[in-house]
Amino acid sequence: MSQVLIHQYLADLDRLKKVSGEAREGIVSEAFKDLLKGWGRQHDLVFIAQYRLDTLAKDKRYVDGALLHELRVPFGYWEAKDEADDIDEEIARKLRSGYPQDNILFTDNLTAALWHGGTQPVMECAVTDAMRATCNRDRDIFVITSYTQEVEPDGRVGIE
Repeated sequence: MSQVLIHQYLADLDRLKKVSGEAREGIVSEAFKDLLKGWGRQHDLVFIAQYRLDTLAKDKRYVDGALLHELRVPFGYWEAKDEADDIDEEIARKLRSGYPQDNILFTDNLTAALWHGGTQPVMECAVTDAMRATCNRDRDIFVITSYTQEVEPDGRVGIE
């Protein structure tokens, strides 16, 4: 993750909180959205806000954002929550309602939880001002970048 993008995110987050006087999801998530857009551009991915998901029950769900390959193959998903919410309860509710469990990052600007399938996040960390994870051997919260889906020439998806 580019230090420039991280510093820009932190400055945007501070500015949004200061000017609005609030830390609601709808306000502060804009800074994280811009961070994902910038990172995606560096990796030839396109950020799509309010990305539609079709569940097995044929219901429609919308994650706050998704990074897609140009062939419309999702690379990863993002779901923002309010700082005041219990993030673990919100994650459980979203997953029960049909949200993907593969390569999805849940954030509330205090905590980041990364899911790669299974019943537990592969990483759940407090996010510090230095944008470093306080767990999992001090890796960036953007470990999402190490989980890639390769698109085969015939359109099938393989996981690297």
